[in-house]
Amino acid sequence: ANMATEYEDMMESFAKLFNSGANPMITTTTWLPEKRAKYNAKRRQKDLDFVYSNWNLPHDVLATKINIADVPAKVAKKHKRAVAVHGCEWARMDKEYSVKVKEMESRGSLAEAVSYSIAHGTSTLEQMQQVLPTYQSRTIVDIPPDFRKFSSRICEREISGNCSALNYLFRNNYRLAVYYNGPGERTNDELCLRYVNEALSLLPALQRDEVPHYDEVLVRTIRALATYCMKDFEAALMEYRVCIAAIRLLHHEGRIDMSDATDKLMNTVNLWPHSILRMTIRVKIQNGVSRPYLTKDEYLDLMKENAYGIYSPSSQKCFHCGNTEKLLLCSGCSNAWYCSKSCAAKEWKKDHKNRCGSKKYTGTMTMQASCLQEVLDEIESKDPGPETVNSLGMSILNFGDRDFLVLCKDPSSGEIFDALTDETIEMQEGTPLPTLKSKLGGYHVFSGVPSNKSSQAESQE
Repeated sequence: ANMATEYEDMMESFAKLFNSGANPMITTTTWLPEKRAKYNAKRRQKDLDFVYSNWNLPHDVLATKINIADVPAKVAKKHKRAVAVHGCEWARMDKEYSVKVKEMESRGSLAEAVSYSIAHGTSTLEQMQQVLPTYQSRTIVDIPPDFRKFSSRICEREISGNCSALNYLFRNNYRLAVYYNGPGERTNDELCLRYVNEALSLLPALQRDEVPHYDEVLVRTIRALATYCMKDFEAALMEYRVCIAAIRLLHHEGRIDMSDATDKLMNTVNLWPHSILRMTIRVKIQNGVSRPYLTKDEYLDLMKENAYGIYSPSSQKCFHCGNTEKLLLCSGCSNAWYCSKSCAAKEWKKDHKNRCGSKKYTGTMTMQASCLQEVLDEIESKDPGPETVNSLGMSILNFGDRDFLVLCKDPSSGEIFDALTDETIEMQEGTPLPTLKSKLGGYHVFSGVPSNKSSQAESQE
């Protein structure tokens, strides 16, 4: 609840961040929206197919529910009557709950608010199960099959303006999932997943080429966080990727603004770029992959899918003239965009020939002592979990606009390297020089220089 306030004063650039002595490891990533023109039909279809193939719950979970349109008229009438009789009571209980929780939070009694919320949600669901009729032991779901076309929030108001039992069932399952996923003694990831799955099972299965509802994605993010907390990194990585793909689709359709840090959904996924990178490397290690962890194609696919690095919005321009149309990546290093052969040739003569191809570069990262020590401590740290996953500590640095370094320490050689590009990074104490920021091997480093003479002159200049 405090994330938006906590990161209100985030630095606008990495240079300012380092000059202020702040810690680069805890900065958030601004999810700048891609230009809609670049999110073309081909990319949209790719996201639609990816979400559809990984979205729906197992059949045995969905089989416990049935839509009101598929039950006999007599049973449907009985269900509607029960909703009409008890709907006002559910609304009163829900309003009373909101007032009490706000009052507890205003007093600073957060533990009391959590306990009350869990007790209220559990008792409300039990009462609803007692008064709502079922059909062949299956819960009746009173929601239009095409509800995803509506912008109404399931968690906040009735779908399409009609009183619905689903709103209260969905809302209370979502609340319980959030409270069991949050920090504290009551954290229970298994219970969290149970309530998340119960909330999602109330909704019709996602159809091909259908965009998920905003609240579906919101609940799905809780499922992703719980899976991550259970150390199932491979499953969690898939959940994170699916949620981000769904958010891109919502943004493209104008249902969400990815640059709005105050939006509840965007606030939830604010730090996910770091998590996706961390889990990608962890899953590779878990599967027995050694350095380099990513092939060139895997690295580019990761950057492209998440609009990181060379595929970030600000990087997609000709490196010579700044044009943003008809761009092609340099075939030698895949780390520079050009709009024409002429621009590529001019830039080659000017500077690119010293940086292109298969040359190995060593980046020298200079930072203040306090920041340097924190980065080194994080590289040396190991999170609790399976040994195969924790053979490397990681420190993820965000250089602004989705440009990252995933710093690790090689256990055999002791060298620090970027796990994304496998480039060696030399860490040293000193005053950072943001004006000497150079693009090397797919990432930005401060005062980074290739291991050749031509770059030394450039650094002095």
